[in-house]
Amino acid sequence: MSTARVLPAPLAKGDRIGIVTVSAPEPARNLDQFDHGVDALRGRGFEPVTAAHALGEHGYRAGSEAALLDDFHAFIADPEIAAVVCAGGGKNANRLLRGIDYALIAAHPKPIVGVSDPTVLLNAITARTGMPTFHGPAVLWDFGSADAPAATGDHFAAVLAGEAHSARIGAPLGWARPGTAQGHLVAGCLSSLRCLLGTVWEPDWSGAVLAWEDAFKPVEQLDQTLTHFRDRGVLDQISGMVVGELLGCEPSGGMGAQEMVMDLCAEYGFPIAFGLPFGHTPLKYTLPIGAEVLLDSTAEHGLTIASPWTATVAEGGMQ
Repeated sequence: MSTARVLPAPLAKGDRIGIVTVSAPEPARNLDQFDHGVDALRGRGFEPVTAAHALGEHGYRAGSEAALLDDFHAFIADPEIAAVVCAGGGKNANRLLRGIDYALIAAHPKPIVGVSDPTVLLNAITARTGMPTFHGPAVLWDFGSADAPAATGDHFAAVLAGEAHSARIGAPLGWARPGTAQGHLVAGCLSSLRCLLGTVWEPDWSGAVLAWEDAFKPVEQLDQTLTHFRDRGVLDQISGMVVGELLGCEPSGGMGAQEMVMDLCAEYGFPIAFGLPFGHTPLKYTLPIGAEVLLDSTAEHGLTIASPWTATVAEGGMQ
């Protein structure tokens, strides 16, 4: 996949955003913060709509597979809903993979946004439909946080609106191995992406730029996971790697994450950058999975979105 086959319509102020829970019952257990997140989206000019089971509890999930899929598909099919945003995270979003109607999504292209565990669904959707999905803020943990940086919501709104300036990712990157790479973006929580290896929903790794992050995993566990990617042949195929800011990923045996990554990737020649704020960090950039990106250690902006990620763009935007 070098270019998207389907592009979602851009999001504009006044549009309705459907809020779904696809994994853990976090909204039900943090109702005040969820409500604050809904209010924050409304304050940015959107009209949030909460799915029927988004506030449910069904053991360690918000609902049964059927119920959560019904919520998701209802918002995809509803022409009045302009985008779908995940409420939070969890550990079992992959339970929904086999039930997702990928043809329905391709027929009703709209932005789908998630972070952490739900990114397993985002990458599967992009792999099966060619439509970019968006690794970005959650309603509960980002919009709902009193300490959320305004830049997180600003970039979310700009990317989903297709604004050209949002293609230039302003984060200063640390280059462990300089160089350039261009390819379609595969992005997400490493332990969530691992759930796609060997399945029919696995991303196309050929020439991809892999951006990954994780949280609260010791470095030895990250090594185990990244080694699985190596042994699956992923590292033989990608053109570049970006490691995000790792939250609570403590060194193991005195070895930190960067040292581990460079040791594991010593036999490969692709550029490797560290320090991109996305995923579990409060400040996060919204990244269009499936869009072409340029990774360049010599450029002012080390990471740039290089292809359209919405069907139309804001005035003055990328054509």
